[in-house]
Amino acid sequence: MKTITTLMCFIFMSSLCLAQESPDAKAPGKIGISYSSFGTNDVIRFQDLDGAGSYDSDHFFTLGLTYLHPIKNGLFLETGFEYSEHTLVVNPNLPPDMDGESYQTDLTLINIPITLRTNFWNYFFLNGGLILDIDASSQSQIDSQTGIGGLLGIGANYDFKCGASIFVNPYFKAHSLIPFSGEKYAQRLMESGIRLGLTYNLGK
Repeated sequence: MKTITTLMCFIFMSSLCLAQESPDAKAPGKIGISYSSFGTNDVIRFQDLDGAGSYDSDHFFTLGLTYLHPIKNGLFLETGFEYSEHTLVVNPNLPPDMDGESYQTDLTLINIPITLRTNFWNYFFLNGGLILDIDASSQSQIDSQTGIGGLLGIGANYDFKCGASIFVNPYFKAHSLIPFSGEKYAQRLMESGIRLGLTYNLGK
């Protein structure tokens, strides 16, 4: 756990140092909006518990505001604010004489990504980094997802001469890899989907 936390801090501090040292960091960044869905969401534990129920993916969506800060040579620090709603199906593991019918449960998350994005081959990019998860659910049958998660994705981007850009970004998110709840066998939300976005270059 200490090793993971130290590595995360090192990545974040390194990106800040690069931004301060590079002349490109003085250039205006990009601001935009995004929508994510078209994928799966699931709940796992790193260690299985005897008698625990299971979960099936149902649906989700995420709305986001994003900011891309240039570092150097096609490398960006990407952050922002995301609001997401997840619905999953709970399959209780109960004796035959009890009601074991499946039912839905909802999660509401607020995410603050801190990731690096690097461009290649003119139209493509890789992105990955950390997510600060805040569980804003009013009622849920799933452990709190407040904690630190991770993100990894690949995408395509097209820039218009007017300063606008569009992008598509298939991704995988692992929420609450480091949970703040203190649960010994904490549940983690695993999410894969496609993010669609529109950004505008503030330098135009």
